[in-house]
Amino acid sequence: MIAAGPRHDADLIIAGAGCAGLSALWQVMHSAGRDRRIVVIDRDFEPVDDRTWSFWGTPTTPFAGLADRTWDQVQVRFPGWESTQQLRGPAWPGEPTRRSYTRVRRRDYDRAILEEARQRPNVRFVAHGIVDIRDEHDGGVVEFAEGELRAPVVFQSVRLSPDGSAAAVRHPLRQHFGGWEVRTERPVFDPDVVTLMDFDTRQHDGTSFFYVLPDQPDRALVEHTMFSLDPRPDEFHDDQIRARLDTLGAGNVSIDRREYGSIPMEDRSLSQRWGAHIWNIGTVGGRTKPTTGYTFQRIHAQTRHLVDGWASGRGPAPLPGAAARFGFADRVLLNILHHRPELGRPIFQRLFRTTSIDDVLTFLDEQSSLAADARMVSRLPWSPFLRAAAAEVRASTTGSTAGTTTTTTTTTGTTTGTATATTATARRQLVR
Repeated sequence: MIAAGPRHDADLIIAGAGCAGLSALWQVMHSAGRDRRIVVIDRDFEPVDDRTWSFWGTPTTPFAGLADRTWDQVQVRFPGWESTQQLRGPAWPGEPTRRSYTRVRRRDYDRAILEEARQRPNVRFVAHGIVDIRDEHDGGVVEFAEGELRAPVVFQSVRLSPDGSAAAVRHPLRQHFGGWEVRTERPVFDPDVVTLMDFDTRQHDGTSFFYVLPDQPDRALVEHTMFSLDPRPDEFHDDQIRARLDTLGAGNVSIDRREYGSIPMEDRSLSQRWGAHIWNIGTVGGRTKPTTGYTFQRIHAQTRHLVDGWASGRGPAPLPGAAARFGFADRVLLNILHHRPELGRPIFQRLFRTTSIDDVLTFLDEQSSLAADARMVSRLPWSPFLRAAAAEVRASTTGSTAGTTTTTTTTTGTTTGTATATTATARRQLVR
């Protein structure tokens, strides 16, 4: 273990107090290093209600105890066909507990972790915007307008490392979305069923679907999501949601909360390490699954692994990756969605017609067997997958760097129509 020296201000600095940074803080507080000097740096530390995180798992899944809602029925819809299934499978092979679909609100997540941390005298909060991060010979340095702090280890979630910024992006897709938490005049939702993907909508030269988390027959989060090269403005998603609610016959609608975001769906290779003393966590550490945007549970697996190494004295080490076939499958699907976006909806429809939702979720968790993967893939349309797979093999062989990087821009939504709302707009990249 690298010990904190006289020039160090802490044993560990956590730069960024979003989902990943607070996950790392929670892991530290429940590790053998709980009594060491910890500094957390971010612009502010007030819990806000600007987003929700949803995931599938068991009651023992990290932070599932903070859930304000769970469901065990999941629906997918396409023009002329739909399927609603009860989740029956385990979260991973050998796990006896059935999985459920779970929602955690950011305000509850932030509050639970920050309230515990504020009771610990060894945890210091520095409320400043981060200007720069540097890896030097004796530690990592986090700079802000009023000064800088250094530690032998830094976990950071606020920016791409130099290697990450320079990494090639051949498929610069974004998952962009807008969501409304609504109260409707008429009961139009089934509160027992999550709509994971509703493709019964225009595709807008991309891959578009609705996602619905219902609370009551007249209350739900309704989200419009799109996979495309260029994020659409918030108003575009607002228009789609408003039209869908009209189609459902919702009547007058009031909006309690809004959220907008743009998540990278890229083949960019992101390292978990930024030099000798700095570690990248969360989205900047490659924890967003490229083909879905789901990140929440993947973050906690990474921070737990890094903190265990740090607290034990061995020092942090990268979280081992899943089997290579999962990364290759991600790149193949990204290739199709990039170059043949019109195939997105029919591919997803074939997938859910021929494979149970449970089995799809196990595959997305990267816990499925090779035999199960082979069965699933054999039922998909061969031609586009073979062409995309061949292109990805060629690219990996030749080191192709075609493509460009993109940046995320979100704008503040406005309250419209008959809605009276408290608007909370997500201004940073979100995790689902």
